Amino acid sequence: MTDVILPGIYITVRDEGLISVGGVSTGNIGIVGTAEGGELNRVYTLSSLTEAKEIFGPPKDAPANNTPPKKNAVEPTLLKALELIFGNGGRTVYAVRVDNATADKYEAGLALLENEIVNIVVLAGQDVTKSDMVAKLTGHLNRTQEINRERIGIIGSNGATGADEIINNKSAAVLDNGRMIYVAPGVSLRKRDPATGEVSEEKLSGAYMAAAVAGLISSLPVQTSPTNKVVSVTGLAVNFNYGDLEKLVKNNILAVEKREGYRVVKGITTSTNTAWSQITTRRIVDYAIYGVRAACNPYIGKLNNIRVRSAMKATLDGFLTRMVESEALVGYSLDVSATRAQEIAGQAIVTMSIQPTFSIDYIMVTMTLG
Repeated sequence: MTDVILPGIYITVRDEGLISVGGVSTGNIGIVGTAEGGELNRVYTLSSLTEAKEIFGPPKDAPANNTPPKKNAVEPTLLKALELIFGNGGRTVYAVRVDNATADKYEAGLALLENEIVNIVVLAGQDVTKSDMVAKLTGHLNRTQEINRERIGIIGSNGATGADEIINNKSAAVLDNGRMIYVAPGVSLRKRDPATGEVSEEKLSGAYMAAAVAGLISSLPVQTSPTNKVVSVTGLAVNFNYGDLEKLVKNNILAVEKREGYRVVKGITTSTNTAWSQITTRRIVDYAIYGVRAACNPYIGKLNNIRVRSAMKATLDGFLTRMVESEALVGYSLDVSATRAQEIAGQAIVTMSIQPTFSIDYIMVTMTLG
């Protein structure tokens, strides 16, 4: 407080009652891959496929001829993946172009994304059988969790068309904290040659289905499950039968089937811990983590007394109430406290219990005939 020497009015404004939580990002995608254009090892923020093509497409001064690619030319993976991301609802993408498709290059690209506000991570063109790539993605997810940049990784199957082989390849992608999603099958792309009118088919690995699913998930509120949602692709590398789909779902693999379009069978992570098997649970909790952090940060450095702690509780109450109103939570309990010893140590203790909303996966019908 200002020294009171001269007669007058001295006013202290306490702003704690106006602190609230702003917007919390839930659908930002980070992606690393190879491309013909764009600077290497730079994070580009994209909001449309048009932007992506301008940056990562062939250089404008490239010769327009039919010269076959060089023997050791790097296959461009970014644009294919970005087309599927934006085609399925992706809005904000942080993209990094790397020199080639080696694990070390992708790791360097992921490192550039560590401090960005990213919610979903994809490795363009890389599938689950590339164990070194999966290890880099897993390490990235673990590191970002430690530095308060929590996110989910999505990896796809390889070109395998058999359910058993896809299941056997899953072990590298298992994370029991619900931060990894394993997607199958691959994507079938149909292209029409404008000169001849002929339609050709190209089958891509599940790495590109992972990009499509990333776009879909990013377009959904955290409480909305991707289960039964339509994925915008031109075809599947293989159409699984009922038995195959049953095996894949039992093994915590997010499968896409052909049924009135192409639909996600069940929105699940690879976690064997049932607490984190639903994608929505992981996303709701991450949203709550980001929101609680945003609510509490403004109070760092303020007085540790009942008045300020009550204001902090009111800020948290406001955020959690909005989560209930948006149906991300069905309920919560909250307490903010500090003993005298904790006050001296500069600690305020926030204790909360949240009840995430779950989606309908099964509808049990009993039909009685009369």
